[in-house]
Amino acid sequence: MRAHGHLGVKAVHDALLRECGTDRSVRSIESQASRCHVSLRVQQMCPECGVVGVRLNRQSGLCPMCTEMMHLNEEIAFNEVLQAEREEKADEGDVAAIRRERDRMRQRNSRLCRKYGLKSRRDRRDGK
Repeated sequence: MRAHGHLGVKAVHDALLRECGTDRSVRSIESQASRCHVSLRVQQMCPECGVVGVRLNRQSGLCPMCTEMMHLNEEIAFNEVLQAEREEKADEGDVAAIRRERDRMRQRNSRLCRKYGLKSRRDRRDGK
């Protein structure tokens, strides 16, 4: 009775019939449960962990602990996605290659300005 009491009188009746082969009336099951101080009130059970008697979250249908674990797992998965995107965008090797190319072009432009007496970028910006 204690094992199936949280499922209600019908579940206790079916379990007794299945396990013991005895067909008891609903009234006799209720009387015996009252004598043994066993509650036959139907209580919610978490489908994930099987804990009985806790309030289930309306959106997830899970107990508070399983709901928080689900949220934690979602955040961990999202963090992995973000880390992968960050590594794609800011690959140090690519940044260094671009910086080297820019430095090379600046040096080349500077040499051309000096060689042919052209205005440098700074001089062009200042309007000299």
